[in-house]
Amino acid sequence: MLKYADSKEQNISDSKIVKILSHVPQDKGFYFYGDLGRYTGETATNLETFAQKLEMMNADSVKFHFQRNDYQNWIKTTVGDDVLAERINHISCQLPVEDLKKELVKTVQKRIDQLKLLHGEMIRQQ
Repeated sequence: MLKYADSKEQNISDSKIVKILSHVPQDKGFYFYGDLGRYTGETATNLETFAQKLEMMNADSVKFHFQRNDYQNWIKTTVGDDVLAERINHISCQLPVEDLKKELVKTVQKRIDQLKLLHGEMIRQQ
């Protein structure tokens, strides 16, 4: 396990990193909605796809899910990344929606990059 310097998480195992970065079953994917009952037709089954689809989502969908804590709930309960869910919790709901979307994408992508870096370091240590 590696020491995790910039979060509340003390240690993270390689198997945890692999789980977080893996695909979830389609029925456990993140289904993007524009509003209640208005499915956009887009689903993400891993964090990379989630970031890509989030970047192309319209403002209504971004705002709808953010206000309901849907992103954090899916990331925490389905993906299994408490750290990323907490980072998203700290994003201001006062941001204009386009800035909110950019901040969400940046936060998710930064976490993906961080996990990939840690995973690579762990592989090299073996």
